[in-house]
Amino acid sequence: MNSSRQTGFTLLEIMLVVLLMGLSAAVVTMSFSHTGPKKELEKQAKKFIASAELVLDETVLSGQLLGLVIEPDTYRFVVYHEEKWQPLESDRLLGEQQMPEGVSLEIIVDGLPLVQSDEDDQSLFDDDDDNDEPFIEETEEEKKKHPEPQILLFPSGEISAFELHFLTTDEQGDNVDVLVVGDSLGRLTLGRPDEEQ
Repeated sequence: MNSSRQTGFTLLEIMLVVLLMGLSAAVVTMSFSHTGPKKELEKQAKKFIASAELVLDETVLSGQLLGLVIEPDTYRFVVYHEEKWQPLESDRLLGEQQMPEGVSLEIIVDGLPLVQSDEDDQSLFDDDDDNDEPFIEETEEEKKKHPEPQILLFPSGEISAFELHFLTTDEQGDNVDVLVVGDSLGRLTLGRPDEEQ
């Protein structure tokens, strides 16, 4: 009897090698695509700068007064229309932008930290005439629907000077901060203009 033994790999061995190659490729891909918290904040800050520059250009072209409402985890652009601030929702880029989980925003306008308070005494845009209609207290729903912006974008191309901090913490619990600075001439920079990047 002449018994010949076949040489080669079994289907199980080939499938095992393919599985191991796939897993190692996935690990390599994930290690290259992993970005630290600083990179994620810079990405969000650059997205904010691009949106704000687009809206500032729109302000100059349309002649409308626009604003920017900053909340701890969102920002949105608003337009002053019919004596109220209305959300500017012409497209996804200009609608309300939600920060990723763990990322928060802090605004400083003209060197003063600013917190949106529900107990504002009076709007900056209210008339001071006592001969007008009696003062009608806005409801909480109205205040949420039509909040006053902290940053104004003027048709002349100027904006309220501000510093916007994008904040998070890293794996060690250390604070990570990326700064966007806007000057009154409408220039927006990542970090302070006099700092080296």
